[in-house]
Amino acid sequence: MRARAVAIILNDATTDSAEVLLMLRRKQGRAYATLPGGGIEPGETPAQACVREVLEEVNLTVTVGPELLVLENIGNLEHYFRAQVQSGEMRLGDGPEAIRSSDENWYSPQWVPLTALDAVNLVPEQARELVREVAAQ
Repeated sequence: MRARAVAIILNDATTDSAEVLLMLRRKQGRAYATLPGGGIEPGETPAQACVREVLEEVNLTVTVGPELLVLENIGNLEHYFRAQVQSGEMRLGDGPEAIRSSDENWYSPQWVPLTALDAVNLVPEQARELVREVAAQ
């Protein structure tokens, strides 16, 4: 089983215009979205991997709070964290996503309004409810 670390990053969480940072994807003709995150490397804690993955994927430096959920999902053990942006300009980072990005397999980080969350094919499905729970806190 592969271990992954995943970040829930909210923007303006206390207002009606709250947004969540998602990685919009198109791969093999399928359009979907994920929360930023990726594999935990040897010697890394899940929290350290979360910080590294967010920087690699969306060019943001974050701090992470306590672990919110551990979810088994399609052969992955996913560790979910609430993360706060410290610095950086949100864009596709310089990590593997930028290298692998092509017309058939693209990545596009976007701030998505929480009011539009149901219109996005966010995977896994449990992530949608977790985002809402974090936003309600």
